[in-house]
Amino acid sequence: GDDGVAAVVDGQHRLGAAALLAQAPAGLPEGLASILVDVRPAADEAAVAALFAEINRAEPVPLVDLPTDDGASDDHRAALDSAAGALEARWPDMFKPSRNCRAPHLNVDALRDELFQARVVDGVGGDKLLDWLLERNDALAARGDAAWLDPKTPSRAAGKAARRRALEKAREKGLYLGLTWDWLGETP
Repeated sequence: GDDGVAAVVDGQHRLGAAALLAQAPAGLPEGLASILVDVRPAADEAAVAALFAEINRAEPVPLVDLPTDDGASDDHRAALDSAAGALEARWPDMFKPSRNCRAPHLNVDALRDELFQARVVDGVGGDKLLDWLLERNDALAARGDAAWLDPKTPSRAAGKAARRRALEKAREKGLYLGLTWDWLGETP
């Protein structure tokens, strides 16, 4: 026997319910005599906490990257990768590693997935995708501050102060695509 600490990373609730039922007067039902759990070795409680933090930071695979009929074709994925990569190369400070980054920042995978789900490549064409994105960015840049700060205008930033900060950063850096996703509806 290993004297290390083990972490149940999947099946904690099943295991807990079985433990409670085993203590009940009727005992553990026969169907729960064997339950499936995922147990990982861990040196101590700190290692268990680090393991759970790592698991919780994991992000689901975007629909665009699914290797099924629901995912993008190789050609579409290449066009999305190329366009998103070009934007990131032009505005590196505006791209963040988290898919849940705050406006006006973007995440490459989130952008690719939003473009895929809006079927933009189908409407624009893969070879024209980057130009179309830059045109959308210019159109968003032309919006006045009052329009951006209007609560009726769709925005990824919640609240008046957050909208103002996001708009100021977008104006400073020149990238507006991360302020809202409503431009995705402008696909030809």
